[in-house]
Amino acid sequence: MKDEQIISQIRQGKRNKAVRFLYKEFPKIKALICSSGGDEAIAQEIFHDSLILIIEKVLDPKFVLTSKLTTYLYGVNRFLWKNQLRKQNKIHELEWSDTLIISEEDLGYNEEKEEKLKLLEGVLTSITEKCKAIFELFYFQKWKMKDIAEKLGYTSVNSAKTQKYKCVEQAVKLANQFKHS
Repeated sequence: MKDEQIISQIRQGKRNKAVRFLYKEFPKIKALICSSGGDEAIAQEIFHDSLILIIEKVLDPKFVLTSKLTTYLYGVNRFLWKNQLRKQNKIHELEWSDTLIISEEDLGYNEEKEEKLKLLEGVLTSITEKCKAIFELFYFQKWKMKDIAEKLGYTSVNSAKTQKYKCVEQAVKLANQFKHS
């Protein structure tokens, strides 16, 4: 069932089929919540709240869907779960993304951003372990090439730089393959 059909059915008052379709996303939501301290009962409660919220939003004539409906649903569930954790004082530090004021348009992810993240995930799972190690140390932990060379056992800084360059080329090649497949 396509997003437009789901929205149309909700607006026409034929919610049963639309909700049943959206309910297929429950296992993902349950996994999200259970992996961060919740249980199935809480997951169901949050999921039901999110369905009510989405139905209310869809019934608003000004509502415009800016991502996939399932992505929007996931985003609403994630937001509700984070709010509940905050209220229970299980999260002491707010994540920067959770401090934003969220409007109707912002609930959910940008579809283009989601596609780029999937592409990045595909590349990172496909590159060699050696490249993963270099990328982790250089881009995420901000190590200097001299320290990377020592840690990973390269004979010189230039060897490590050459390997990093080859890894970047490998990542770009994989990204292009994923884009065109």
